[in-house]
Amino acid sequence: MQEVALESAISSIRIRFGSQALTRAAELPPPRPWRSATPLDRLTGIGGIPQGRLSLLTGRGTCGKLTLALALLARATHEFAHALVIDGGGFDPKMLLPFSPELGALTVVSAPAPEVAGEAATTLARAGAGFVLLMCEVPEHWLGPLESGASRSGTVIVDVADAPDRALAHASSFSVAFSRIDWIWERGQLVGLRTSARCVKNRVAPPLGETELEVRYPLGLRRPGDYLPGVTHVSPQVEELSPRESAAV
Repeated sequence: MQEVALESAISSIRIRFGSQALTRAAELPPPRPWRSATPLDRLTGIGGIPQGRLSLLTGRGTCGKLTLALALLARATHEFAHALVIDGGGFDPKMLLPFSPELGALTVVSAPAPEVAGEAATTLARAGAGFVLLMCEVPEHWLGPLESGASRSGTVIVDVADAPDRALAHASSFSVAFSRIDWIWERGQLVGLRTSARCVKNRVAPPLGETELEVRYPLGLRRPGDYLPGVTHVSPQVEELSPRESAAV
């Protein structure tokens, strides 16, 4: 009897407010993938970074997360009319140049305070920006509007954080944790690093475990101390070494 009454209430809502006013979760379309041509596409389970969702790249120190974020940003400048960086003070456009971006499509938004970052990111997502890279803190009360705006417009949002707080981790739909395994030395020169990329959260598809990446820097003497924690200032090559499937994420 209760089930009949519930179905009747659902039907009345659809009749009064339209068929789109109420949708069962099973009827929702899957998120559209944006193919980034990076190893992250495989880890999402849908063949690309989810559009209209918040993706999170995390990890402490120089672990490869910023390298992947810059690769995503550079590709976005070729595929979207507008690719934006919300910068809290650590982004240097010169970092992107070796990735051959289309600079005419790139906009950098300076956000001197978290409140400014939250409002700017939300406004841009609602306006339909193609790709937004967050390189600053976003206050918790802006995460809900940011998600909603991106969901309606299909904006790809990627956040780079050393250690995300609980609110940011909860708001993300796809999250990858990077952990440096080892430095790569050849003939006394630091030429790159090996890192583990582990899917720790996935709301868009079944979890797909982790993989190992090899990030190769250009030739030249490099020491670990040459890099700020979490920042790589050179153009690398990123190669997926050994995909590993796991349901425990």
